[in-house]
Parts: sequence; structure tokens; C-alpha cells
Amino acid sequence: MKGSLSLLLALRYFHARRRGTGNASTLLSILGIAVGVMTLTVVLAVMNGFQLGFIESIVEISSYHLQVQPERQPSAGDKVPELEMPVIERLRGLRGVTALVPFVQRQALIEGAFQRPRVCSVRAVPPDLFNRDPIQARMLSPVEGAFDVGRWKGIVLGSELAAALGARIGDVLSLSSYATGAGGRPVPRRDSFVLTGTFRTGYYDFDSGLVFISLDAADALYGGGARLPRTWGIKIANRFDDARSLENASTVLKGTGFTVESWRSYNRSFFDALFVEKLMMMILVGLIFLVVGFNVFHSLRRSVHERMEEIAVLKAVGVPPRRIRSTFILQGLFIGVTGGGTGLLAGLALSVNVNEVFSMVERVVNAAMMIARTLALSFAPGGTGGEFSIFSPAFFYLTKVPSHVFFREAFLVSCFAVASCAGAAWAASRAVSRFSPSEVLRYE
Repeated sequence: MKGSLSLLLALRYFHARRRGTGNASTLLSILGIAVGVMTLTVVLAVMNGFQLGFIESIVEISSYHLQVQPERQPSAGDKVPELEMPVIERLRGLRGVTALVPFVQRQALIEGAFQRPRVCSVRAVPPDLFNRDPIQARMLSPVEGAFDVGRWKGIVLGSELAAALGARIGDVLSLSSYATGAGGRPVPRRDSFVLTGTFRTGYYDFDSGLVFISLDAADALYGGGARLPRTWGIKIANRFDDARSLENASTVLKGTGFTVESWRSYNRSFFDALFVEKLMMMILVGLIFLVVGFNVFHSLRRSVHERMEEIAVLKAVGVPPRRIRSTFILQGLFIGVTGGGTGLLAGLALSVNVNEVFSMVERVVNAAMMIARTLALSFAPGGTGGEFSIFSPAFFYLTKVPSHVFFREAFLVSCFAVASCAGAAWAASRAVSRFSPSEVLRYE
């Protein structure tokens, strides 16, 4: 009975209409919490979608999960360090390893027949790259031609880079760079390649600046015919389990002159920037809960003053002040749970269907624009405008808005909303302790 008294009173106060305003204050508080939770859930889902897309592109295409490199770069005249075949087989046989690919990464200027040179990142890979790494075969989506670097002097470009150069399949492109000459001095080199294909990853930096050639072509261009030191990229089944794979690979490479590094270390600055961006967005959008918390505080404080007579009667019959205070705290919890639960469900629904929502908005706006143009043309004939698009490809480098929901994040958002309401209710209920039953009943 003692526990049920506070619960029953809280439910009564939660549903009861207030003098002059009805339930407007409670409904506005619930609506504010729901909108805040929904907004933050959708923002986090879209941000997660963009960040995971960036991370997938960088880790799966550019940097791999682990990289095996020589402990020191060879000087002029030194023997180029190479992994022996038994070591390669042991690395390939490690638990969780799904791909092992040698590559060389360099910079160059690429030039077409009619356009000015552009800076690009040249990646030399084996001709059977897609057989060695099926994930890259999926992410390097072909636009024109084929991913064919096995052909001598064959080159594959990102679709945006090819468009900027005005290059088509079969065109001859020039790569200008520096090779290592006698005495280790840099010697300018220029070589011609034939465009065999273009690809699109969805990551603009790669589509506008990444070039693939064969390892043999890279040796001829950058090494003057000499073999360049290879970096070996390792893919594992679960990139978040890189610590164990890193330890196993380090054991295999001990004494070989090679060292191994994880994707977390050589991409640390980029991932730290993404984390700070996400944290700041959560803080800024989370300010909504502070505003709603103040609203709940003033609403419940007013409720306490409106019910002074009831509180005085409860105190007079022996109900402890802390139990009366728990009534208003429970009322704040009801507001937080109702608003947080509603906002969580609405946010999850919007996050999963965000592209459908944008499409519906575009259809409504285009229908309204078509009606307006029809009415305008009936009076003043003229041209027709283009269709409205929220994320037009002319301004945004995306075809759809990525969205990925981490339920634990969405749940923590709703819990924070409930906690802000509970804290506001606790602060408002402190006024109960200042009421004296005799004084209130005497004047009321």
C-alpha cells in the first residue's frame, strides 16, 4: 500500500486536467522529449551511415586491415627486401585471414589529350586483384570497360577522374612522376597507358583521384625497371578483431625484416576526427533535452504549488514528505518514458525509411510545382522548370542517404531523455518539503 500510494497519485496527477490549461503543459513536455529523441536518433543514424561508408571505403579499398611493410626503406643500391614464399603462406594461413595482396602506392600527374594534368594516387596491384580480394571486386563497381591491369600499360581510373580528363575507353593517358636514378637521385619519368576501365566507389576522393596499374608497370615507371619494395595488405574476417591478428602476424614476421601495422594506427587521425564530429553533434542536439528539462521542471513546480492543499492533507495524515516527493518524481518519469518511447519508435521508423521519406517529400513538392506551373502557363506561356530533388546529383555526391542504426545508441538517447525528466522532477519536488500543513490549511 505504501508503494502503491505514490504510484496511484502520480498516475492521477499525470492524467488530471490542470486549472485553466488542461493537459497542455504535460503534452508539450512529452512532445518536446519525443521530438528530441526522434531528431537525435535520425541524426545519429544518418551520421553512422556516412561514417561507416567512409570507413568501409578507406579500410577495404585503400589501407586494408593490416599492412606488412619493410622495417626500413632500402637506399640506392641496397637489395629490395622481399617476403619469402614460406612466410607468405604462413600469413595466408593465419586464422581469420581472408585476403593477402601485394601493392605499391605512389603519386603522379595524369594527363589526357585535351585536359590539364591532375594529381592522382597510383596504386599498383596484381592483375588477379579481384580473385585475391572479392570485397574490392564488389566495392570497385565498374562504370565502363573492365578492371584490366593485366594488359601491358593498362590503366583503370575512378569515374570522376575519367570525366574530368574527358577520357574514354581506349584513350591514351600519360603518367608523369619521379623514378629513382643512379645514386638515389630522383629522375623524372613519363609513360603512356591505355584506359581499360573506370570504376565508382561512392567515395569522392577515390573516384576523383585513384588510379590502378599493374605491379610490373609500376616497376618500370617508378623503379626504372628495378623491382620496387612491396607492401602487403591483409584482410581479416572481422576487422575489429585486429589485435589478435596483429599479434599472430607479428610472430610470423619476427626476424624477416618486415613489420605489421593495424588499420587503427595508420588511420587514427581520420577516425578521431569522425569521433569528435559525432560527439559534438550529440552534444549540440542533446541541448534539446536541457530545454525540455527546464520545461518539465517549471511544469511540475507549478503542479506542486497548485496542489498545496492536497499535499498539506497528505502530510497531516502522516504521509512522509519523501513519499510525496516520489509522487512528482514518478510523474516526471511517466513524461520521460512516454516521450522517450514515442520518440525512439518514431526515430527508428524514420531512420530505416529515411530515403522513402525524402522521396515522398520530393513527390509532393514536384506535384505542387507542376500544379503551379500549369496555372502559370495558362496565363503566360513559357518554359518548364526542372524537377525538385533534395539531394540532387548536381550538388551532392550521393544517390541515396545512408543510414545505419546502432540500437544501443538510440536506447541511450531515450534513457538520457528519461533521466533529464527525472532530474527536473526531483528538483521541482523539493518544494514539497517547504510546505507546512498547519499554515496551508489555516489560510485555505
